[in-house]
This record gives sequence, C-alpha cells and structure tokens, in this order.
Amino acid sequence: MLEGSTNRLMFGGLIASMSAFLFLPGVWLAFQYFKDQTKPYAWITYFVLIISVVLMSLGHSDFYYSGELFKAIYHTDPIVHPYLLEMSRGFTKVLYIAWGTAIIVLLAGWLMFSILVFMNKTKLPRWAGLLSPVFLTIFQLPICMALPQSELRGYLISAGFNLSYLIFFILLAILFRKQLQQQN
Repeated sequence: MLEGSTNRLMFGGLIASMSAFLFLPGVWLAFQYFKDQTKPYAWITYFVLIISVVLMSLGHSDFYYSGELFKAIYHTDPIVHPYLLEMSRGFTKVLYIAWGTAIIVLLAGWLMFSILVFMNKTKLPRWAGLLSPVFLTIFQLPICMALPQSELRGYLISAGFNLSYLIFFILLAILFRKQLQQQN
C-alpha cells in the first residue's frame, strides 16, 4: 500500500467495493448445480456464500484508508507520528477484522461447496471440487511465487481470489452448462 499512488489505492478500493454485488449471480449459478436445492446443506452453503459477498465491500474499502494513513506518516512532522501510528493501529485492526472475516466466510463457503461436490451432492463431477475458488487460488500460489519480483507479480497475488472466481465462474457457465442441460 505504501508504494501505491492515492489514485491506485482509491481505484482498487472503490472498484472492488462497488462491484462486489457482481459475485451474486455467480453464487446463484453455483447453487443451481446442487442436485437437491431443498436440502439444508444447499441453502446453508448458498447463504454463507452470499454473506461472503456482502462482507467483501468493507474489507476492500479499508485498504484505501489504511494505505493513505500509513503514507501520510512519511509526510508529517515527527511530533504527530505517535498519534498517527496509534490511529493506524486502529485502522489496521479494523482492516484485519473486516478483511479477515470476509476471507474466513468466503473460505468456509467455498470449502463447503467443494466438500459437497466431492460428496456427489451436486451435478458436477467429483473432480470439479478441486476447481472451487479456494483450490484455484492455492494452485496459483506456486506460479505467482515463481515469478520475479515485479509489479505484475504484485497484481497477480493481489487479484488471486478474483482470478480464481473468474476462472471458476467461466468453467461453471461454459464447461458444465451442457451437463446441466442434459440432466434437466
């Protein structure tokens, strides 16, 4: 965050916060793959995934405020540093709580979905449980870590979950669409 320009931090926080609702159709699409959508496990998983989308906005917004405060410390009189550092601890705490909660709920929801795919509770083949956003993010990590230190590497690591979501929802919409149509 310290290296990012104000505009870049603002754009990242705003675009992520204001586009979080776009994940809702994807979550709904994943719900369509449950064999029996009336079962509690299907609704609980769907509900947890919706909550994860709702929680995304605050976590993303907090990165902007925290980043800007930390950057401001470098441009202020040292006499105010103790106050700004104390304030930044509070901002960071809110960031960790908001972002951490969103990530934990997101992980729980997609792990639940993957487990249900593995248990054959969906119309997806069992191996598709390895294609949830959680697993796709894990699969990306070695690739990102193998890249040399660069701005591209930073972007890829920062966008890891978003890239995983994109890949996952494209796979659901395209690759498995035919299978879903055949079963209906």
